Amino acid sequence: MKFGKQILAQRVPGWSQYYLDYKALKKIVSSLASGRSLTESPSLVLGPRPTNPSLTSGASDVVHSLQDASVNLQDQQALEILNASGRDEDRGPNFQAHKVAFFFKLERELEKINAFYLQKEAELKLRLETLLSKRRAAVVRHLPQDADATPKDHVEWKAVEEGFRLLERDLAKLQQFVDINATGFRKILKKWDKRSKSTTKELYLARQVDVQPVFNRQVR
Repeated sequence: MKFGKQILAQRVPGWSQYYLDYKALKKIVSSLASGRSLTESPSLVLGPRPTNPSLTSGASDVVHSLQDASVNLQDQQALEILNASGRDEDRGPNFQAHKVAFFFKLERELEKINAFYLQKEAELKLRLETLLSKRRAAVVRHLPQDADATPKDHVEWKAVEEGFRLLERDLAKLQQFVDINATGFRKILKKWDKRSKSTTKELYLARQVDVQPVFNRQVR
């Protein structure tokens, strides 16, 4: 199964909008590879373009509008990555527009995924703390009256155990979310490098992707 279909098939119901938009990123790569006009690339990232003549007047306008947006929203490291390959500076405006559009979109996707992960992580931590508190309370309230009985025989304890099972299930869902998105970033960057004849994958992964809490256990 191709990855584009795989990431769609593995989405957790209700979380679809928080996964990597692999299809949109792939469209930008395909647009570059097929030699389409650069004016098509911004619409893939930013949606329908306004019917303003100044926005369709030429390549430089599109490049500048995307670069201005990226300066406002991307940090300095991301901008360094955009300019990491010296040979890219001599390539035409069509390539430059696709490059800025691709990494602008990629950065927004990374922010979205990381924010969603942190939200879910906080929710799961709160649930864990609540369950641990309930389990301690259940032990105190339902100490066995005879040698054959245990707190686990009580309804309250069984409810807590069910809560832990559901928590474990949701932890597995979140881990699956992390894994499939991590794979998505690697695959789309590999595709970009192949089609654009660039070498940005490893640098971008090291400086932008792998350092995020969603993909870096050391900062969680």
